[in-house]
Order: sequence, then C-alpha cells, then structure tokens
Amino acid sequence: MPRLTSMNPWLAAAVVALCVQFPAQAQERFTLNIPGVSDDRLFTLAAASDSAGCGGHNISPALNWNAGPAATQSYAIVMHDPDGQKGQGLDNWVHYGIKAGTHQIPAGAGSKPGLEGVGGTNSKATTGYVGPCPPVGDSAHHYIIQIYALDLAPDALPAGLTRAQLLEKIKGHVLRNSSVVRRYHR
Repeated sequence: MPRLTSMNPWLAAAVVALCVQFPAQAQERFTLNIPGVSDDRLFTLAAASDSAGCGGHNISPALNWNAGPAATQSYAIVMHDPDGQKGQGLDNWVHYGIKAGTHQIPAGAGSKPGLEGVGGTNSKATTGYVGPCPPVGDSAHHYIIQIYALDLAPDALPAGLTRAQLLEKIKGHVLRNSSVVRRYHR
C-alpha cells in the first residue's frame, strides 16, 4: 500500500475516510465447514443412507461454523440434493432452532434423537438426516449443505417444516448464510 504522505491529499483523505468507515475488524466471514474435508469432495460411504441397497450407515457429517452476525439468535441447516428425483431435487436434512451459541454439530448427530433445535421434514417424510442414495449409474449427485444465521429466536418456528416451508418462513430473517458442497454416487 502506498504511503499516505506520497499520495494526492484528496486521495489520502478518501483512504482515511474509508478506513474509518470500514475498519479491518469488520464482520469476519460467516463460514460453514466439514472438518478435515475440502469443498466438493465425495461423501464417505458412512454418510450414505442405510436404506436397502444404499450401503451406508446414515451418519450425518460433522459441521462447524464461526459465529454469525451480532443479531444472530438461531441457525438453520438444510442439506439439499438438486440432482435428486431426476433433477427435481431432494431434501436430505432440514434442521433449525439451533441456538446462537452453538457452532458445531458432531458427526452422526443429525440422525439421532436429541440434536439441539427442531427437526424439519425431509423428502422421505421423516425428521432427521437421511444420507445420500442416488440411483446406481447416475453421475455423482451434489449435496448442498447450507447454514443460515437468523434473527429468529430458537423456538420461533414450529417443528416439521419442509425445506420449502422453512425458506418461506425465514424470508427477511436471514442475516448471513454459507454452504459447502459434497458429492456422492453409487
């Protein structure tokens, strides 16, 4: 960065004004991660559905994220397969009402009772995580895991919402969001 003393005085004043207006410690990025795995990698067999023929163990991935903006009261998580049902999409996981102080979910917690928050309804008409199970021979399906930082209290939404219903209810309440993508094929 050039020295302010060697800049045009008007330009130097503008740089100073911008630094005051947008300090370096401004909101850090809101980022969702699957620990130990880079984006767009294949799910392990453990994450796949344990339904007949799918071959997996239905273990939801571990997730962690940094704190959302100061006004965050809760988080919502959705795992969506846009390639599922012949391109019409399939929802593997809908979960919301996660308290603002929570920043991680351990592996396997999405398919067990007792996970903090409220279970929504997935495309299999159940609550909780349902692992990937694309048809044999399909190209790898993409699984978008998205987290939303919300200005809604953890108990603001009723249990059992589908992904579409959740997205409708949180309109105007999303402060930030982040996502990761995983793939899986059989």
